[in-house]
Amino acid sequence: MIRVLLFLLIASQSFAQVKLALEDKVYDPFIKTVQLYPRGLKSNAQLLSPAVSARGREQLILEFDELYNDAFTYQVKYIRCDANWQKSLLSELEFLDTYNEFTINTYEYSFNTKTPYVHYSILLPKPKLSGNYVLVVYADGDEEDIIITKRFLVYDNRVIFTDQFGFTGLNNASRFNQQLQFEINYKGLNLQSPQDQISVTILQNQRWDIAHTNLKPTFIREGDYQLEYRYFTEETMFPGGNEFRFFDMRSIKYFGENVKTVHIEKEQNFTWIEEDKRKSEFAYSTVLMDLDGGYVIDNVEGFNPLIENDYSKVEFTLISPKVKGNVYITGALTQWARTKDNVLSYNQGAYKGSLILKQGWYSYQYLVESATLPLNYFEGNWSATKNQYQIIVYYRPYDLATDLIIGYLDITPQ
Repeated sequence: MIRVLLFLLIASQSFAQVKLALEDKVYDPFIKTVQLYPRGLKSNAQLLSPAVSARGREQLILEFDELYNDAFTYQVKYIRCDANWQKSLLSELEFLDTYNEFTINTYEYSFNTKTPYVHYSILLPKPKLSGNYVLVVYADGDEEDIIITKRFLVYDNRVIFTDQFGFTGLNNASRFNQQLQFEINYKGLNLQSPQDQISVTILQNQRWDIAHTNLKPTFIREGDYQLEYRYFTEETMFPGGNEFRFFDMRSIKYFGENVKTVHIEKEQNFTWIEEDKRKSEFAYSTVLMDLDGGYVIDNVEGFNPLIENDYSKVEFTLISPKVKGNVYITGALTQWARTKDNVLSYNQGAYKGSLILKQGWYSYQYLVESATLPLNYFEGNWSATKNQYQIIVYYRPYDLATDLIIGYLDITPQ
């Protein structure tokens, strides 16, 4: 608890004991830029889903910054979950070959930045059993002093996706919605009851807040070992959304795309994004750069972005009449959460708010929680929107009290 006492000396905030949530969440206001992704598979790996093959050699890397000028000791542990993200009954020995606590030994201090911070990273050991996991980061060996929780997947592809993927248009709603149709071949698996033992989850742009879960096949061809997923109802459609808004803050000195102005002060940087308007009032149009809600930490000066990128207080403005409900700025930059930390306030004909962000290229959107308005009220929904989808196939053996992931596919339908 030394860390908490030190922070109390520099901030007028009280740190109460937090409640563990099995979801993506940052519990400490000093922790920023939390990213979990497969290490080094391709350029812009920061945009990839936190999912790795149980049989492959790839590993996940966890990175985050702490806005402080001294390093602390942090540990990571795993919580094994079922398909519904409830803690499983498996013992740690059943899904790990090592002791379930990993110390973060790699950290670097920021260099030549107005905002001092420590950058932490750890290459995570891989569980030996496929399925859903939540990693928990805590301080000084105190498992109740939680700073981060983050979901990740380990999959063992034992099924084959055999169909062509695409969108279906079955009624007027399909102009605004998207729906995946696919088949699964499970030959080689001894399934006693596919209807009971197999379930499917579909994510749009890696988002668990709007996931379609526990999907069952619409038709089973046991002789061919085929499961068909061909849905014809609006309940299984995803609102298409719109191409994400974005801004280029890879430089503090020079204004990137959609950056209105920057003030560089002695101890902090301030950035104003170009004023936004409601996109749902306009026709659909493509964009040159769409990160599907993600962000990439980078700069144009050629420095080491991990420790030489500075932080800035970024101001957002959404011009709109006031609506009934709360308006949030969301995306991976807020862990897709809708909380008091990213809710916007209304003042003089516009919604306004700010986030502390590290230099990089960001995409985002505005969502509204309202009893009378749709979630995408400010963005609109179009079936032509280019979204990413993740299909996860869960299997529950009768002799194992949890769900395995036997199929995973990350696709961008055209």
